[in-house]
Amino acid sequence: MPITREEKQQQVAEIKKHIESAKIIVLWDYLGLTAGEAQELRTKFYNAEGVNKVYKNRLAKIAFEELGKTEMISQFTGPSSFLFIDGEDQSSLKILEKEISANKNLTFKAGYVDGEYYDAEKIAELAALPSKDVLLSMLLSALQGTIRNLAYAISMVAEKAPADSTPVEPAKEEAKEEPTVETTEETKETTEEVVTPEVEESTEETITNKEESKDSEEKGE
Repeated sequence: MPITREEKQQQVAEIKKHIESAKIIVLWDYLGLTAGEAQELRTKFYNAEGVNKVYKNRLAKIAFEELGKTEMISQFTGPSSFLFIDGEDQSSLKILEKEISANKNLTFKAGYVDGEYYDAEKIAELAALPSKDVLLSMLLSALQGTIRNLAYAISMVAEKAPADSTPVEPAKEEAKEEPTVETTEETKETTEEVVTPEVEESTEETITNKEESKDSEEKGE
């Protein structure tokens, strides 16, 4: 049964609303899916916070043209389905990627990511990337491995540090003490050998001079 003009306008408005709110839009070919399989897949998308819709190509073209997104219009041929992903969760895209990998009749056609046009190849590459949860798990594992290695390295340094540092301190103290003792002994010896004889000779000469002076005074008297 043909839809009325008003119903067509409502569908165009609905498509435009999905386009404006979605972070990721994926156009894909659902040829080969049975009605039951299509319904099961829609349920999986819904549970993963994705919305999958099938629209008439002519109405979809009107909606995309009115929003200035014309790059994908050439792909509006044959049976086409639109997957709209509004939030950060891309689980529904991974679900679609898995279905397309398992069923050769299903294909990516094109899409938009944050307003940027992606052709079928780029959409397939995006869908093949690990999910956010998987990436976080990989990052956590890498960080844990780094922390374990760092802890092991620190423990090895701590174990070696006492053995390396213990003999060093006594050696430094001995090196400082020995020159002091030798210098003191040398100074004493030098004083005894050089300074003492001169002082004794000077003292003897002074006494002799005094005695001679006294004898001269007595003779004069």
